[in-house]
Amino acid sequence: MRNFTIVFNIKVFFVLLITSVVYYLCLKFNFVIDNDYNIISIAIIFPLVFSITSAFNKRQESLKYFSELRSNLISISDFFSSTSEISIQTNREVNKILKNISNENVDLLSSSNSKSDIGKIRNLFAEVQKKIVENEDAFINGEKIDLYRSKREASKCVENLYSLNIHNTPKSLRAYCLLFIYIYPLIFVPSIIANLKPEFELYNIFIFILCLLVSFVLIALYNIQDFIENPFDNKGIDDIKLENYKMDDSEFNI
Repeated sequence: MRNFTIVFNIKVFFVLLITSVVYYLCLKFNFVIDNDYNIISIAIIFPLVFSITSAFNKRQESLKYFSELRSNLISISDFFSSTSEISIQTNREVNKILKNISNENVDLLSSSNSKSDIGKIRNLFAEVQKKIVENEDAFINGEKIDLYRSKREASKCVENLYSLNIHNTPKSLRAYCLLFIYIYPLIFVPSIIANLKPEFELYNIFIFILCLLVSFVLIALYNIQDFIENPFDNKGIDDIKLENYKMDDSEFNI
């Protein structure tokens, strides 16, 4: 049921109220506009579709970076644990750093946690780099290249996720969409009345419901975009399940 009710908020109520008032005034003062509906495609649908597509791509890219981050962190752990010349204590220290990187990254992206910052994660990667340098003689040349590549790719994933988190779809475009959704009833309600020409009570009710439906669809699409805009805050039903990307000791060999 939440899948259907999540789009309802104060914006929906406000838009439906505007539509109702405009419909009443148009009937009362016999105000109509002979206009087509091309403006809805240009002024609302196109920017809405662009915003929704941008937000969806952001979510999909984030899933990709999460998966790559985990796989690269596991690879770094495997490189250390598969080398007999490196002590168990060192392996445990490396695994602890890697686990902290994963968990701090989740906490950073979650809006419910404000204690983490990107600087802490960068410092953890610096510790990984230090461990690699201290033990690089234990690896053959090919392993060192792959190890540095895994560390670099893991760091890149964290930076990309951080950038996606702090940079949203252009706010000016979203504000424009919302503004035009609010004023659009002033345009399409008189036009619908002009085209359908209500003549009796039941027909009036049908046209009124049609006007409300058009307004609801537009604001519902805007709300959907707003929910998927931030896939990390766990407020929308399609948000990324961040807790699934935290790592624990059972994922490491040592």
